[in-house]
Amino acid sequence: MSLIHFPLFLLLFSFTLPLHAIWPFTRAQRPFSIMLDPAGDAKNTGRVIEDSFERGITLQFAEQLKKVLEELYPGIRIVLTRFPGETIERLQNANFANRLDVDLYVSIHFYHEKSSKPNLYLYHFLYNPITDFWSKPRALSFYPYDQAHLYSLNKTVLWGEQIKTFLKADAFRNLFEVKGLYGVPLRPLIGIKAPALAIEAGIKNKGYWRTYVEPIAQSLIHLIREAA
Repeated sequence: MSLIHFPLFLLLFSFTLPLHAIWPFTRAQRPFSIMLDPAGDAKNTGRVIEDSFERGITLQFAEQLKKVLEELYPGIRIVLTRFPGETIERLQNANFANRLDVDLYVSIHFYHEKSSKPNLYLYHFLYNPITDFWSKPRALSFYPYDQAHLYSLNKTVLWGEQIKTFLKADAFRNLFEVKGLYGVPLRPLIGIKAPALAIEAGIKNKGYWRTYVEPIAQSLIHLIREAA
């Protein structure tokens, strides 16, 4: 299934549950929150990587990344979009992220790559590179789902570039090559109001995901400290 989304302009959605019923803190009071979205679910296996599927590898990575982030930055709030055996409905994650008012959303993808130095791609959601940067949604509580990204577009690009710069440092140069930041209509990022990024990383074998945990964790911690 393609990750690229083509617009359906008639579908609208709103979020009616009061935010305080889910997250009883003001933005100034609560900790920085990141939602990690490991690609795949019980029905969607994702790409084949050796004798494993992408969905299992992304979940292992997300769980380990969560653990490392919590160790490096006590008090951070990390939320996973799924657990083993769950099936994710269309726009479910966007609804979840918007209700929780998360600070950052990160979608995680892996593919099998045989080159000696794999590539890591960074993406953000964008329909049109010209009009999107000049457009603004008309209301806060009810708006087309395919325009939600406009609320945080500038911050998304700024944060994406900061992560890219951090990952291109000499310390990681021999591990992987960073590509992007690319603005595309990426299906997993549609409908999310918060800054939302997708990471698609090549792995040489099913255990190579571990190579990315520390660099990505460090890049996110660096971003949080810069944003504070």
